[in-house]
Amino acid sequence: MSRKMQQRGITKMEPWYKEIGFFSNPFSIKPLAFHDEVIGYDIDLVFNKIENGEVLFIEGDYGKGKTTILKKIIRRFGGKRELIYYSCNITDNNIDFDNLIKGRHGFFSSFFSDDENLILLLDEVQDLSGEDSEKLIDYYNKNFKSIVLVANNFDRVKLSNGLTKLVGSNIIRLGELTEGDGIAIIRKRTGNIRLLSDDIIKMIFKKSNRNPRKLLKNCEDVCRYSVSQGYNVAREEHVKKVLG
Repeated sequence: MSRKMQQRGITKMEPWYKEIGFFSNPFSIKPLAFHDEVIGYDIDLVFNKIENGEVLFIEGDYGKGKTTILKKIIRRFGGKRELIYYSCNITDNNIDFDNLIKGRHGFFSSFFSDDENLILLLDEVQDLSGEDSEKLIDYYNKNFKSIVLVANNFDRVKLSNGLTKLVGSNIIRLGELTEGDGIAIIRKRTGNIRLLSDDIIKMIFKKSNRNPRKLLKNCEDVCRYSVSQGYNVAREEHVKKVLG
């Protein structure tokens, strides 16, 4: 605290979460804060499908865990330069697959000759062109041992007939968040914190549209309000005051 602040009687307030014993915000939705909220699917099954050389499609609305799954796949398979990530919404041009394959090694590309058995992680495939969709079939047979396609909704993506057949039944739909899932997410981040009872979490859950990110943000807002009002237990009236 500066001397001027001390002279004026101004005290530096601790963030609300530090007042109840947390070093950082337990409800953070920043991408690097937590990696554990995959809702409605077993991540090990995703890993097994990739290792078995399958083509799969991951769908789910914003906040349902697609980014978390992508990060887990990258951490699992990205260490040996065997994985290529590309987002289809970064350009209107067709994808230069050859350049992606060679460029994964950067300056050292000429020292690596194994351009087969690669994993392609293709994000935002609602913007995948029909031409690139056809090309993927050839590259799958030649270079990619597994392809992971990602978008919000499989039925709204225009894949070629051949690529659709390769996907087959490998459509991973990230499920709706249940009340039990919601409590589990909060408890995993906070433990049995006295500030939030299960009943209060259920109440907040009902106002969060079954969306994990909204649930976390709403829990943060309720906790911040309760702590700011001097309470060590969030109450029903706090939820109504903050969330309506």
